[in-house]
Amino acid sequence: MRDLFAASAIVVATVFTLPAHAQTGEPDELYAFEAALDRAVPRDSDEDWRFTLTFSGAEGELVARFDGAQAETERWQLVSPAQADLTDEQREIWEDIVTRRAEAEADEGGLFFSREDARYQPGSLSLHLQDADDVTYRFAPVLDADDAEDAAFAEHLNGEITVGRHEPGVRHVRLWAPESFKPNFAVRVSRFEVTQEFADLEGLPAPVMVRMRQDIAGNAAFQSFEESFEIGFSEIEYLGNPAR
Repeated sequence: MRDLFAASAIVVATVFTLPAHAQTGEPDELYAFEAALDRAVPRDSDEDWRFTLTFSGAEGELVARFDGAQAETERWQLVSPAQADLTDEQREIWEDIVTRRAEAEADEGGLFFSREDARYQPGSLSLHLQDADDVTYRFAPVLDADDAEDAAFAEHLNGEITVGRHEPGVRHVRLWAPESFKPNFAVRVSRFEVTQEFADLEGLPAPVMVRMRQDIAGNAAFQSFEESFEIGFSEIEYLGNPAR
């Protein structure tokens, strides 16, 4: 579910790249981070969920309903616009929503924050901000260590994760490029940011993603590209075992 709307393979890899274990800072500075990770779910899947998805971007708004209890080919239902009223751009997005999960690996995960998704540069996690309710840490993200393109991309990114101070759980994740960069000779990325927000739902063992936003722009092969969109998840039901 997490990579439905990635603009490229690089963006897919970055969306949920978080530090897994802290190796810097005093122990009392990192307690909130460790407590948040203790609430992560090792693995969940699409079939565990039922929710409404709202896509908002330059193409307009598209609303769809997902039901993991249905057969794989019947899980998605378009709510609005009507099929006949879709623009060409909206139709492309809708087809991407329906087909990408069928092509993806079954264990790529659902809406829970998962500790297994966490990757980081050892020693890079450090306390950034804290208040009465939340603690924010910064880190150097790691993408696919075996992929040279991902590794080159990650060198230019900063990461930030906000967790609950007294009520453990991930609240907010942000990956961004502080300045323009070239991950390879043919591409220049002028703007890159991915943010995700999580919320606690009653009775569930870990925070659930309720919103994500992606903003990327640049030039590739002498052509400019730009994509900004937001995805919201609402009317969320968990169909799996809440005691997992």
